[in-house]
Amino acid sequence: MKGVRAALRISRRNARRSKWRSALILAMIGLPVALVSFVLSAVFGPGPMPDHQRYPLGQADALVTGAHEWASLTQDAWGQQISWDGARKQTPFTQAEITALLDPGSRVIPVAQADFRYLTPEGYWMGQIRQVDLRDPMSRGTFRLTEGRLPAAPGEAVVSATMLGSDTAPGVTLFAGEERRPLRVVGVALFDLTGIPPDLTVFPGSLPDSAFGRLDPTLMSHAWLVESPRPVTWADVRRLNEHGLVVVSRAVIDGIPPDEPSWAGPSLPQIAPWVGIMLLEVVLLAGPAFAMGRLRRSREFALVAVQGGSPAHLRTIALADGLLFGVAASVLGAALGVGAAWLARPLLEQRAGYLLGPFAAPWAAVATAAALGVVAGLLAALAPAVAASRTDPVAVLSGRRERGRDRAGRPLPGIVLVVAGTAATIVSAGHELGWIATSALVTQLGLVALTPALIAAVARLAARLPLPLRFAARDAARNRGRTAPAVAAVMTAVVALTAVGVTWQTRLAEGPDYVPDHPQAPAGTLSISGQDLTPELWDRVRSAVRGELPARVPLVEARMLATKSGVPAYASMSIDAPANEMELPDVSMSGDLLVGNEDLLRYVLRREDPRAVAALHEGKAVVLNPAVIRQGQVRLDLAAGPGPDDSQSLTLPAVGVRATGEGWARAVIAPEVAAKNGYGTVITMLVVDPADFRVPRATADRIAAAVERISGKATVRLEVPVAPGNTMLLVVLGIAAAVLVLGMTFVATMLAAAESRPDLETMSAVGAAPRVKRAVVAGQALVIALLGSVTGVLAGLAPGIATARHPAVHQVVILRKDGVSAIVQAGSGPAFAIPWALVGLLVVVLPLLAALGGAVFTRSRLPLPRRRAT
Repeated sequence: MKGVRAALRISRRNARRSKWRSALILAMIGLPVALVSFVLSAVFGPGPMPDHQRYPLGQADALVTGAHEWASLTQDAWGQQISWDGARKQTPFTQAEITALLDPGSRVIPVAQADFRYLTPEGYWMGQIRQVDLRDPMSRGTFRLTEGRLPAAPGEAVVSATMLGSDTAPGVTLFAGEERRPLRVVGVALFDLTGIPPDLTVFPGSLPDSAFGRLDPTLMSHAWLVESPRPVTWADVRRLNEHGLVVVSRAVIDGIPPDEPSWAGPSLPQIAPWVGIMLLEVVLLAGPAFAMGRLRRSREFALVAVQGGSPAHLRTIALADGLLFGVAASVLGAALGVGAAWLARPLLEQRAGYLLGPFAAPWAAVATAAALGVVAGLLAALAPAVAASRTDPVAVLSGRRERGRDRAGRPLPGIVLVVAGTAATIVSAGHELGWIATSALVTQLGLVALTPALIAAVARLAARLPLPLRFAARDAARNRGRTAPAVAAVMTAVVALTAVGVTWQTRLAEGPDYVPDHPQAPAGTLSISGQDLTPELWDRVRSAVRGELPARVPLVEARMLATKSGVPAYASMSIDAPANEMELPDVSMSGDLLVGNEDLLRYVLRREDPRAVAALHEGKAVVLNPAVIRQGQVRLDLAAGPGPDDSQSLTLPAVGVRATGEGWARAVIAPEVAAKNGYGTVITMLVVDPADFRVPRATADRIAAAVERISGKATVRLEVPVAPGNTMLLVVLGIAAAVLVLGMTFVATMLAAAESRPDLETMSAVGAAPRVKRAVVAGQALVIALLGSVTGVLAGLAPGIATARHPAVHQVVILRKDGVSAIVQAGSGPAFAIPWALVGLLVVVLPLLAALGGAVFTRSRLPLPRRRAT
C-alpha cells in the first residue's frame, strides 16, 4: 500500500506539471462517462409516470366524481375497474353535497375535461380542454407557467406548450364548442403527463358543464378535487362508494407498492457489446496519451531503476497514472453528467412539451458508468506501464534510444477472431442489433491484434516511397507499441462511422418510410390541403392561388362530408385486405370519401370516363375498389367526433370503376347526394390537375408563401419526384469523423515526433533541409490516418450491411392500386448501398488533412544534436 500511495503522489505531481496532457486524458476518459451519465439521468432520472391516474392530483388529497344513481358501486384503488348498474339517468352531486359527505373542514373545487373543436384565427382544431382554477393551491404541481399569466376570469385560458403557435399565442381569442364560446389566451404552460394532458386550460365558468358530455364513472369528465384535513383512507373510499362516488385518493395510491416496470431496460447480452466497444475506444484513445507521458518520464523511471526500483515498482508508478486519471475523470464526468441532466430539466421539459417526474438520479447505473471509466483508464495505462517496467536506465541516462522489442502482434489469434467475427456478422444480419454489435466487437478485437502485423507489412511495402513516407512507415514499424494503439483507435472510429453510413445509405436507397415521402398525387399535381380551414380562409386561399395561375386554368375542388354544424365527418369502408396490412386514411385526410364534380372524378380516375360521370350525376357513389360493393350498394361508417354517439352509417348506391394507374381516392359522390342525406360539405383540398396545367416550381413556391401567410393549417405540395439526398448523412458523419480521426491522429503524431527527435537531429547534422521535418511529421500523420481509415472502412462494411437488413425497419407505407394506403414489408431495394462520398472523405480527405495539419503545426527548423558528456 505504501508503494501505491507513493506512486499516486508521483502521478499527481506529474499531472500538475503536464497540464495540457492531463486535460487531454481527463477529457478522453471523462467525456464518455459524462455522456452516459447525462443520458441515464435524463432518461431514467424522472420518476415513473403513474399509469392509472386519470387526472394529476397536484396538491389535492383526492379526486371524486359520481351521481346519486351510482350508489353501492365498487372500484379499485386507482378509480378503475368500476362496477355499477349503468343507469342512464344521472343526478350529479352538487358541491355542497360532496362537501357534506367528506370530513368537516374539507374543501372541493370542480374540474372537467373533454374533447372540443375550437376555432383559431388560422382554422379549426380538435383537442382536449380542461376547466379548472389553476390558481388554487390544489392545482400546484400539475403545471408550470412559462409565459404570460394564469386565467383569472371566465373566458381566459392558458395554452399547452405543445400547442403553442401563431394562432394560439397569448393575446389570441379562440372559439370553442358548438356555441363558439370566446376564450382569450393569456399564458403558456407545461402540464403533467398524467392522464390526458390538455391543449387548453380555461377558468371555471368559461364553458357550460353540458359541453363536457355525459357523466361517466369510467371517464371522470366531471370531477372534484378534494383538500381534506386528514388523509382519505381506503375505508373512506369504500364509504363514499356506497353513496355513489368514485374516489382516487393520494393516501391510498401512495400506500400501494409500485408495479414492476413494463420495460426493465436492455438485458446484459444486449448492452454488453456496446459497453465493450466504448471501453475499447476509450482505451485506444487514451493509450497514446499515456504512452507520451511514459516517454517524457523515461528519465524519471530510469532514476528509480538505478536506485533499486524493481520492474514491478516502475509498472506500479505508470499504472498509478491510469488509476489517478481514471478515478478523477470518472468522478468528474459522472458529476458533470448528472448535474447537466438536472440543469437541463427545464430545457428538456420545454422540448418534450410536458412536465417530467421528480428528479432522481439512477446512482447505481451512474456508478457503473464511472467504474467502467476507471477500468478504461487502467487498461489504457497498462501497455505503457509494461513498457515502463522494461526501461533500460543506462540507455536513457546516456541519451541513447531504448531498444524496443520487435513484436509483430499475434497474427494467428487475430486472423481467427476476424474470420469468426465477420462470419458471425453475416449470420446475425436480420437479428437484433445486440448480436450484430457483438460480432463487430469480435472483429474489432481481431483487427487490434492484427494491427502490429499490418504496420510491419506496410513498412516492407514502403521501400520505393519518398524519404518522408519511407521514414514514417519504418518508424511506425519500429515503434509498434506506440503506433498500433493510434491506428487501432482510428480504425475503431471509422468502423462505426462506416457501418452507420452504409445503413443510412441503404435505407435511403430502399425508399421512404413515411406517407409524406411517397407520391401523394399524380406527378406534377399542385395540391392545397387542410380540412380545418373556415370558408372565409378557403376563399382567401383560392384567391391567392388563382392570382398566381394563368387564366382559365381550372382549380379542382375536393370536399368531404360534414354535419350541419360544419364538423367534418370522416368516412371509412370495409375492405378485404391481407391480415398483415393496416388500413390508413387516404392522402386527402378526408377519410375514404371525396365529394365533388366531374373534374374531381377525372382527376381521381386519371381519365375521362362517361360511365362514371353518368353514375355520379345519377346520385351513385363511384367506388375505386369494387370489392366493397355489396348488392349494388356501399356502406360508409361516419365519425364526426371522438365519442361513440358521434358515429353513424350511410348506405349509398354505388358503381365500381377501376382507376388508370394509381387511384387517388376511395370513393367520389356528388354534393347533391350529401345534401339529400342530410349532410353538409367542407373543402378539404384544392388541386391543379397536371392534365390541365403543370405548375412550375417557382410558381408553386410563391403560392406556398402566400398560403402560409393566410393560414398555417393549409399545406401546399407540388408533386415532383425527388431523389433522396444524403447531405445530412455527410454533414453529421463528416463532423464526427473529422473530430475523431483528426484528433486521434494528431495525438499519435505528436508522440511519434517526440520519439523520432534523435533521428531528426541526425538528419539535421548531415545537412537535411528545414522542410524535411515538416515532411516527416506529415508522413507520420498520413501513415497513421490512412492505415486506420482504410482498414476501418473495409471492416465497417459487414456490420453496416447486416444492420441495414434489420427487419424491424422494413415496414413502409405505400398506396395500393385501388387507392388504399397500407403498411407493407419493403424488400425491393438493393441489398446494400455504399456511401461513396463518406468513403472518400474517410480514405482520402481526412488522411490528407491530417498530413497537412502535421506539416503546418510543426516547426520547420531542425534542432542540432547536443553533445553529451562521456
